[in-house]
Amino acid sequence: MNQGHVQSGEIIDLELLKEDMDVDASYALIKTEDMEVIRMALPAGKKIEEHSVAGEMSVQCLKGNIQFSLEEGNRSLSADDWMFLERKQPFSYTVNKDTILLVTILFTKKTEKDS
Repeated sequence: MNQGHVQSGEIIDLELLKEDMDVDASYALIKTEDMEVIRMALPAGKKIEEHSVAGEMSVQCLKGNIQFSLEEGNRSLSADDWMFLERKQPFSYTVNKDTILLVTILFTKKTEKDS
């Protein structure tokens, strides 16, 4: 079940991806029952208010610089930095330099204790 834009076994350039993409663009590479992988290109100055996602999430900074605000404090990610967030962990961010992120969200099946 591939609901993204990349086919199994396809190789892509995460920096360029597609020449006609906007600078401020999110692109779902793949979405399955278990995970979603998003390539995000964010312009300097962009801010996102606090929110959270239902699943566990990893954020890899491929290029640029972005500051995440977490309950534990601020975290600055630059090229080659990686960060993990627990499911439902609140965060916001401010983009300091044009940034490209690779975001992976794992979907978890709802259990009785989650109810």
